Amino acid sequence: MTTNARVSLAAAALALSIAGLGSANAQVVGLGGPGLGSPSVNTGVFRAEALRNDAYSIEAGRIALSRSHDPKVRRLAQRSIANRQATTDALLPTGASLSAGGIVVDDRALPLDAPFAVIGTPVAAVGAAVGVPAVVNANRAEPGKRVALDPARQKMLANLNAADGRDFDAVYSGQLAAANAENVRLYRGYARTGDSAAGRQFATQALPMLEDTREDGAVLHSRKVNGGAED
Repeated sequence: MTTNARVSLAAAALALSIAGLGSANAQVVGLGGPGLGSPSVNTGVFRAEALRNDAYSIEAGRIALSRSHDPKVRRLAQRSIANRQATTDALLPTGASLSAGGIVVDDRALPLDAPFAVIGTPVAAVGAAVGVPAVVNANRAEPGKRVALDPARQKMLANLNAADGRDFDAVYSGQLAAANAENVRLYRGYARTGDSAAGRQFATQALPMLEDTREDGAVLHSRKVNGGAED
């Protein structure tokens, strides 16, 4: 199956399976945040961590497309953006955003410009200091879909922005390999023990796509670091 077919199939399946996790109206109150439970069990904590990982990967991919001249790196970035937008679209309803506290908020319940202020305020100082966005617009084609990054992922993006020349591809592929591995662990844990049946189904359906991307990213990073021959 081609990459595009996998992404399209996964996106359709994820959108259906995630419906059982709650309506957009329920999201206004929030589904949990850091410290309220394990992401392997608690749906809200899992959702927040998955969305933050997606947002980092999407923004890093955009940076790679603007900085890298290596066709393999660019293809990996494009694929990563497409896959992570698919999972973000399944986890985050249209017109909703993830706050810095890990709460999903409905943008329609707030003034037009409020989501940026509400989401960005707790981490805006960090974002300003390192020159990276505190909030990533995960899918620019749809309303909402804004995700507040945690300081650790903001620092990763700052380091990526600071990488120069030939070092850039190695830094990007290394960061992405780590993010992909973390994401697969997150999804595997929740697929086994998550507290929502619909959520476990979603994680199980998403895993093959995420594992495939992780493997390809790890191979590319190994080649970049070790200077091995590329196909």
